[in-house]
Amino acid sequence: MMTTDEIPPVSILLVDDHEENLVALRAILASPEYRLVSVTSGEEALSALLRDEFALVLLDVVMPKMSGFEVANHMKQLERTRRIPIVFLTAVATDIEQIYEAYSIGAVDYLIKPLDTRAVRAKVAVFVGLFRQRKEIERQARLLREADRRENELRLAEVRVASDKRYRKLIEGIDSSVGWSMVPETLELTFASRQLPRILGYTAEQLAERDFWFEKIHHPEDRALLVETVRRAVREGIDQTCSHRVIAADGHIVWFQTSMSVARDASGTPELHGISVDVTPIKHAEHVQHFLAEATAALTASLEYRETVATFARIAARELADLCIVDTLEDRTVTMLTAAGTGAEDEAIKRALERRVLLESAAPPAVALAARRGEALLQTEIGGPRWLGQALGAADPDALQCIGAISCMIVPLRARGRTVAVATLVSAGSGRRFGAVDLALAEELATRAALVVDNARLFEEARSASQARDELLAVVSHDLRNPLSSIALGAERLRSSPLDEGLAKVVDVIYRASKRMERLVGDLVDFEQMKLKRLRIEKRVQPAAPLALEAVELHEAIAKEKSVRLEADVSVVADVCCDRERMLQVFSNIIGNAIKFTPEGRSVTVLGRRVDGTVRFSVTDSGPGLPPDQLAHVFERFWQGTGGKPTGLGLGLAIAKGIIEAHGGTIGAESEPGKGCTFFFTLPVAERAVDDARRDGSAEHRLG
Repeated sequence: MMTTDEIPPVSILLVDDHEENLVALRAILASPEYRLVSVTSGEEALSALLRDEFALVLLDVVMPKMSGFEVANHMKQLERTRRIPIVFLTAVATDIEQIYEAYSIGAVDYLIKPLDTRAVRAKVAVFVGLFRQRKEIERQARLLREADRRENELRLAEVRVASDKRYRKLIEGIDSSVGWSMVPETLELTFASRQLPRILGYTAEQLAERDFWFEKIHHPEDRALLVETVRRAVREGIDQTCSHRVIAADGHIVWFQTSMSVARDASGTPELHGISVDVTPIKHAEHVQHFLAEATAALTASLEYRETVATFARIAARELADLCIVDTLEDRTVTMLTAAGTGAEDEAIKRALERRVLLESAAPPAVALAARRGEALLQTEIGGPRWLGQALGAADPDALQCIGAISCMIVPLRARGRTVAVATLVSAGSGRRFGAVDLALAEELATRAALVVDNARLFEEARSASQARDELLAVVSHDLRNPLSSIALGAERLRSSPLDEGLAKVVDVIYRASKRMERLVGDLVDFEQMKLKRLRIEKRVQPAAPLALEAVELHEAIAKEKSVRLEADVSVVADVCCDRERMLQVFSNIIGNAIKFTPEGRSVTVLGRRVDGTVRFSVTDSGPGLPPDQLAHVFERFWQGTGGKPTGLGLGLAIAKGIIEAHGGTIGAESEPGKGCTFFFTLPVAERAVDDARRDGSAEHRLG
């Protein structure tokens, strides 16, 4: 065996395209036990993996050129790297599809940035421990082969006398491995090295009893496999290997990887010799990884909050405990969300756990402490029949005695730095006593469940917000729009009536304000419909030039009132297939903005030309122009340039962009500070537009 000082450091590959993240990882994992290799790209990672042997890869998901998922795919295709555990590093924990993809590729876990120092160290330590166990088993196998060679390649199966000193010395010098000899016909042990009693907890006398080795302690499901392996070894005369389970004295399962061969004495009587290596830690790690992957898939199958919590309770009760109770804590009240397993449907238990008021005291219930501190509690042996009821804050602790609890874990479900729920896992009828390994697995499951539960809660909040938005949109589009239309119509009629100068000004203000409000409401409704892909576009073939000239005429009065010259040069002979009202809306937004930002005495020019199968319209103003940093945002929703008083919602150009793109056109803007702005858009000429409409199956089109 190597001493602690002789154990070489384990290599860990850190892959992240940001040097600051690599510095943070190196600081967290700094230890003489680890050799940290840092690379900044997927290509460098693959090269390093081909050069060196690594126990673990911490792999960033989002990287240029080659993503973390692509690196993982390459690793799983190579025999050299396919078994290396991968822990993904991600800054986004709420993307369920990304979580699915990570586990489908073969990731064993993932860490969320910013990294939690304790979580990183703990998870890395687990995989490093498994790596060292695997390397130790490989080393022991090499020792055995070398010992065979030193003994002139004397095979273990050729040792026919159980008391052979060389055989015993060789076998008993290998930790976590058992050497044995057996009578093939009866499966009775004739020799077992001293490690077998130590690993299984039985005495040597018990193991020597007839039928004890096979009938009493081998797992019932594996007996047929072992019998067939022994028969094949005797029948074929070649070495055989199998994995099987043995039940230890304390009831826990021990996994052995067994190799066996047959030797015959001078009379031809066969004797079976073998080595069984304890691979329980590896099997446990494989089981844990498989269980967590399946549990994560089950948890992420729904975005319904209560259904997700119920799924977690069922998984925990089935795999980890006999009963799982999930509670939420609000202020001084504990409320049971769900329960699964033994006693979950008992009405007396439900009544005792429905609502519990946590009285302020020097000794609050254990469930409250776990929630407030964010720390799990392990109670291997429950102290008394009332303990569970008191730990859960039940008004009548005696009501839970019927569960027969013997061991308990209370684990908080924490996400984004807060406790979203608390799970109480109880062992009862199974007789299981929880230990540190059980608690670690429960905490890992709780961490994953907390993320999914929090996502489900956020989804419910988002859905409620969406419903509220739809209700507001209905109010705006009906209850507000109709009164505004009535006000505008009444004001318009009053304007045409003979009024004194003072009253006429008041009526004019009312009319202009109501029309402006109508436009704002219309923009808001259009934009929401556009987001929901419901904005209707009804295309008809029509001449391009009259459409632009009509838009110019509609704005002449506004331009004249501001002393701005509105000029048009629309010398284009072409038809376009478009929605007339929507195109006038686009022109109105662009020409209206141009007039608004053009000083008195200056001009706004509207041009129309045919360019390569499209009609290109442009509107140029004589305003102050926009710097490049502002020009890049003009088509974003709710954006308004600096330097002027806001006069709308900042949705007009965003809506115009959506309408033009729905027609198969393009829209853009050009500007130089001090030289005004030019906004332009294109529409396909009628021949191509009609063809596109036919391919769509209708000239009517919904935006998006």
